[in-house]
Amino acid sequence: MDIVKIASICIVSAVICKLFDKNAREYSLYIKIAAAVMILAFVFIYISPLIESIRTIFERSDADGDYLKILFKATGICYISQFASDICKDSGENLLASQAELAGRVGLMVTAIPLFEQVVEIIISFSQT
Repeated sequence: MDIVKIASICIVSAVICKLFDKNAREYSLYIKIAAAVMILAFVFIYISPLIESIRTIFERSDADGDYLKILFKATGICYISQFASDICKDSGENLLASQAELAGRVGLMVTAIPLFEQVVEIIISFSQT
C-alpha cells in the first residue's frame, strides 16, 4: 500500500485546513472531504486483492456465497457510516454524526438478520437431537 502518499495527503491537507480555519472555515471542510475521497480512492486500488483473497477462502471452505455478500455489505455499511459521522463531527454537527452512527448500526443489524436466522436454526437442530 502506498502509505507515504496517503500520509502526505493527510499532512498537506491538515496544514491547508489550519490556514483556512481562521478566515474561511467552510473551505477547510471542503479540503477535508476532498482529501478523504482521494485517500479512499487509494484504498480502493488495494482492496481488490483483499476481496479476491477472502473470496478464495470462502470458495475453499465451501461456505454459502450469501455469507460473503453479507460480510462485504456489512463492512461497507460500517465504513460509509463512519465516514459520514467523521465529516459531520469535523463540521461541528455532533447530532448528525450520532445519527449517522445510529443509522450504520441499524443497517448492520438489518444486514446481519440472515446470519442470526442461520445461527438460530443451528441451535434448534442441536437441541432436537
